Parts: sequence; structure tokens; C-alpha cells
Amino acid sequence: MILKSIELRNFGKFAEKTFEFRRGMNLVYGVNEAGKTTLMEAIPAVLFGVRDKERFRSWGSDEGCAAALVFAGRRGQVRIARDLLDDRVELIETDGEGRELQRFSGSVPPEEGSSGFGEYGEQLLRLLGINEEPVFRSSLFFGQGRLDAPGAPAMAGRIRSLLSGFGQVDYDRVLTGMHGELAAITRDQPYLTGAEPGELDRVAEAVAALEERWREGRESREQLSVLRDEIVELENSIAFDRGEYAKGERYLAWVRRHYQQEQAAPASETVAAVMTAPEPAPTAPTASFVGDPAEERNRLERELAKTGLPRDIPEDLVKILVDADEERKALVALQGEAAALRRELQAQAIPPWKGLAALSLFALSAGGGLSWVFPLYTPWLWGGAGLVALAPWVLFLLRAGKAREEQARIQELIQGVEDRREEAQARLAALDGRFERLGLSPSAVEVVRMRKNLPRHQELLARIRELDGLDSDEEGAEEEPEAVLKSEAVAEPELPAEEAPRKAHPEALLSLTELATAEEKLREMGDSLREREARLLELSREEAVRRGALTDPGAIEREGEGLKARQHALSRRREVLLLASELLGGAVEEFRSTYLERFATDIGNGLMTTTRGGYGRIAFDEHFSLMLPAKGEEAGWRPLEHFSRGTVDAVYLAVRLALSRHLARGHRLPLFLDDPLVNFDGERLLETVGMLENIAREHQLVFLSHNEQLLKRAGQKRWHLLSLDQARGGRNRASEERSDDVEQLHLL
Repeated sequence: MILKSIELRNFGKFAEKTFEFRRGMNLVYGVNEAGKTTLMEAIPAVLFGVRDKERFRSWGSDEGCAAALVFAGRRGQVRIARDLLDDRVELIETDGEGRELQRFSGSVPPEEGSSGFGEYGEQLLRLLGINEEPVFRSSLFFGQGRLDAPGAPAMAGRIRSLLSGFGQVDYDRVLTGMHGELAAITRDQPYLTGAEPGELDRVAEAVAALEERWREGRESREQLSVLRDEIVELENSIAFDRGEYAKGERYLAWVRRHYQQEQAAPASETVAAVMTAPEPAPTAPTASFVGDPAEERNRLERELAKTGLPRDIPEDLVKILVDADEERKALVALQGEAAALRRELQAQAIPPWKGLAALSLFALSAGGGLSWVFPLYTPWLWGGAGLVALAPWVLFLLRAGKAREEQARIQELIQGVEDRREEAQARLAALDGRFERLGLSPSAVEVVRMRKNLPRHQELLARIRELDGLDSDEEGAEEEPEAVLKSEAVAEPELPAEEAPRKAHPEALLSLTELATAEEKLREMGDSLREREARLLELSREEAVRRGALTDPGAIEREGEGLKARQHALSRRREVLLLASELLGGAVEEFRSTYLERFATDIGNGLMTTTRGGYGRIAFDEHFSLMLPAKGEEAGWRPLEHFSRGTVDAVYLAVRLALSRHLARGHRLPLFLDDPLVNFDGERLLETVGMLENIAREHQLVFLSHNEQLLKRAGQKRWHLLSLDQARGGRNRASEERSDDVEQLHLL
């Protein structure tokens, strides 16, 4: 493929001009400031765009700035036109008869055009073999006064890209992507230092934290069991001492009543009353102990009404309350079990397949690339690549089937839980009906309240009946002494019949001093009860807090199983990526070791000509920087910085010629030289130009220079000559006047 013409409109100093080129050597001659560099820069400006929109705009003109390139090849020609101001690009490919084959039209900004992305980049790659501006400037474009790439690192980078499969698959980028994915999985890599934790590291930390929570939960349950034992022991001791305290209160109340009656009666009647009077009931406190019985009774009745329970509790109410509470607890437990199963069902997702597709595509690409390098092993390489691509899919199908089976099992468990929940709701509805028949509210709050107040209801009812017994005893104390004695015997079964106060001698009763001591001990017992009740309340609150913070071991185990499964999957992926990166890295290194020798040989062949036989070999260091063999006492390989500027230019010319051939991959692309041989001496210049003339047999060369020696050689060798001083209007007359110009130049 050759560059047939360049069309410029308001481009730099060119208002409306067209430059035509031919195969072989083309010399564009012009003095300084004639516009040679502007003409040369028009080529990458059309192909890739320019970021500075005012750079090539004609001075003093408000019209648009545009340029077009026409390439001709065996199949036809391609015309690429660009408006430099709005980056509107039109690419038209036609065949030999002028019929349109392909067309692209659209806006291609420099950021997209220079990177090779998008449809336009694909068209350039298909037609020219190069779709990136840095690659173009490093291979086909020779700037003014220098033959190397723009910066030594750029040249080394292009060589590295070439030797890692540039043009088809950049395996260095693939390896970098693998390393990046490995870094996202785990930071435990030899080439990573100070990196952020990967997903595998975070999952491992989550598993460790979950195990710590499980251990803490187990310790909390053990502590809760010890606390529960302490609460039970405290409740039993409080219940026993409360009964003893009540008995003591009743007995001391009876003794105080006895002494009160004794002080109120005459002395002569006191002895008879002690010997014959019926014993008062120890369970009925005196009026001085409870205050006004009527007022106390009203207070108890009010508290009894607040419990929400009827005065006379039906026989089956207690059983209904217990059954309703148990059914509600069972319903809550079933709901929790169903929620846990649903979370487990969500965790059982089908494994992702996009990563496997990418891995399979990579394996097939690697097999294709290696088979291209080693054609003798093509069946084995394709077979291995197919096996590597197929194995993950087999594993994926097995895991997907297992996940579906697990989902079906969990769905069946959820359905069983739902059936049991419906049965529990039906039983709870039946119990609600029984509550309504008893005239009670069936709401959950009222049921809990009634069950909680049931012991209080029994206690209040017992105290009311106790007050009723006290009133009846006072009214019939004188009329029915025998009945009072019988009731006292029933109310105080702890006292033996022979020790009943009715028959006891006054000396058998507690003295007033002993009574005061007994009351003091009773107060101490009451204080102890209150302290233990406060302690019981504190322990109950602590138990509630601990139970609220208690973790569900089943939920932790299920979460741990999910995390461990993810950890196993990430570990397997890490192993696969490590193995793949190791294999690909080895393949790339092997490819480089063989391809690098061929590339260095091609460079050496060109270097032999450009240095007039002075150098015929070249080497690369570990960074792909160029080295030449030193002469004399400093034998060995030395960097290019140790050699003269002319030698360095000759080396870079040979390198870029070899690089352009390898990058083109079958395309015979034109080479553009903007006076790059300015530093060559006369003899070396002629030698190098001779080499370029040999290259021009296969490649088109567009040479821009102001060197009169080259102008004379152009006349002698019948190059295609274009003079910027002779360009007029829309087209130059160089081709028409070439014969006369050549003869005149030859005479000069």
C-alpha cells in the first residue's frame, strides 16, 4: 500500500493544495520554513487527530481546517478525510472500478483516535495494520533530525509489545490483567508489597472473626447457664424465706394482739381469758397490723381488677393461657426457622459463568498463539487448550447441579415449615375463640398480661379471703369460741395441739423483751429478702441482656459454611490464575527468546549497511534497551549512550525499519522521513540513502529535505520529485515537469 496523495485545505500555510506521490522514492524539497514539517504532520493529524485545534489553522482565515489522505493498494484505494476543528472523519474504501466497499463517517476525537479504540480504530487496523499514534510515530514516522522513537523508553516499550504478541494479543497486558486479578483476590503474592487486602484476605478475616464470635457465643452460653443456676437458687431461697417471713409476721401479730387484749381486760379476767379464751387465728392479722380492714379490702379489690382476670377463674383458663403462650412461642420459632431457610436459599446461587467464559477464551487464544509459534505441535496445543477450556465448564455444571439440588431441598424444608406454621395458626385461632367465649380479649398482649398477673391474682384473692376470715372471727369471737379454736387450729397447723396458745400458760408466750428481739430479727429477715430480691432483679436484667446479645450458633454455622465455600472458590481461582500466569509467562518468555533472535538478526542486517560494515550485531538488555558490541580494550556490550550520534542514528534507523516490517504483518506500508539524516556525514549519508533506495523497492518512501546533495541524487536516480516552491493551486506540476527538472539538476 502506498500514499497516493495528500489534500490540504487551510492547513497551516497551505490554502488549497494537493500533493501526489508515487511508488519508490519520493523527495519533497524545500528550503527552511517552506512547510515540509507541516506537510509531514498532516499525515498523523488526519489519521489520529490533534488536540490543539488552532495549531494548523491558517492565520487570518475563519474558514475550516481540513485534510485528506488517499492510499492505494491492490484491492483499490482508501480515502480518509478529517475536519481538524470538529474531528469529523470520513473513511471510504473503493475497489479498482470505483465501487464503494466500506464507509465510516463519524466524530473521532484525538483521545479515541490515538488509542485505536472504536470502529474507526478497527478500520485502520484492518487497512493499515496500525491504529495507534504512538506506534505510528515509533515505526513509520521519522521526525526531523532523529531516527529514534520519541524517547528511548517508548522504543523499548514498542519492542516489548512486539515481542509479546503485539497486533493480535498483547500477552504482557494479559499477564498484567492476571496479576491485577490476583491482587484483587489476595495480596499474598511475591510481586506485591504493601498492597490492599484482596477478597480472599477479607473472606479469611471474616471467617476468623466468625470463629471468634462462635467461641464468644459458646462462652456466653456457659456464663448464662451459671447465671441461670444462681437465679434459680436465689429464687428458691427467696420463696422459702418469704413463707417463713409471713409465718413469723402472723405469729408476732398474734402475740401482740394477745398482749393488747390483756392490757385492755381487768386483771381478774385476764387470767381466765388466758386459760379459757379461744386462740386467735395466726393467719389473720390484727387491725393494728393491716390498718382498717375495709380500706385494705377496697385497695386489694382495685388491684385485683387491674390484673385483667375475673374474680372467679374458670377451671380451664390457666390451661388456655399456657397453651396460647406455647403456641405463640412455637409460631415465632417457626417464623425464625423459615427466615433462616430463605436466607440459606438466597445463598445457594448458581455459580457465575462469565469468568469461566473469559478463562476458556483465554485458553483457546493461548493455544492459537502458541500453535502459530510452534506449528509442529498444533494438534497437541489445540487439544491442551480445549481440555483447559472444557474442564472448568464440567466443574461449573457439577456445581450448578448441586446448587439446584440444594435449592430444591431447602424449598421442601420451607414448605414443611409453612405447613407447621399454618397448623399452629389454626390452633391459636381455636384458643382465641375459647378466650372470646370466656369474655376475655384474645390479643397477644392481653394473654401475656393475664399469664403474668395470674400469681398476683391468686395472692390478692388469698389476702381478700384472709380479711374476710378476720372480720368473721371478730364478730363471732364471743358467741362461738369453739369455732374460733377450730379455725385457729386449721390456720396454724405448725403448732401442736398441746402447745396451742389457748391452753398455753402466759409464761409460755414470748415476753415483751423477747417480742422486741423477735421483731428485730424479723426486720433483718425482711431486709435480707429485699436485698436478695434486688439482686434477683439485677441478675434477671443481666440475663435478659446476655440473652439479647447471644448469637445464634446455627446462623453462625450457616454463615460460616457460605464464607468457607467462597474462600474455597477464591483459593481455587487463585491457584488457576497462578498456574495460568506461570504457563503464559513461560510461553511469552520462550516466544521472546526465539522471536528476539530473529528480530535482532533483521536489525543486524540493516545495521551492517547503515554503519558500512562497522556493526552487524545488536543485543537487548533485560529492559529491552539497545546495546552494541564495544571495540578495543572495552570488549563487551555497551549501551548506545557510549557511541557517537551518527552511530546511534544508524542503529535507530535499522531498528525502526525492522520494527515497521514486523508491525505491518504483511502490509507494505510507506515510510515518512522528515530530514532524519541531518547528522550523517557525506559518505555515511550516501550509504544510508543507498540502503533506503533498496528498501524503496518494497516500501514507498516519502523523504522531506532541504539537502541539495539529495536533490542532485534525486535527479540522477530519477526519484519522484516535489518542490514546495513549485506547488500552485490545487495540484503541483512536479510530475509534468519532472524530466526537465532532472536534466537541469543533473547539469548543476
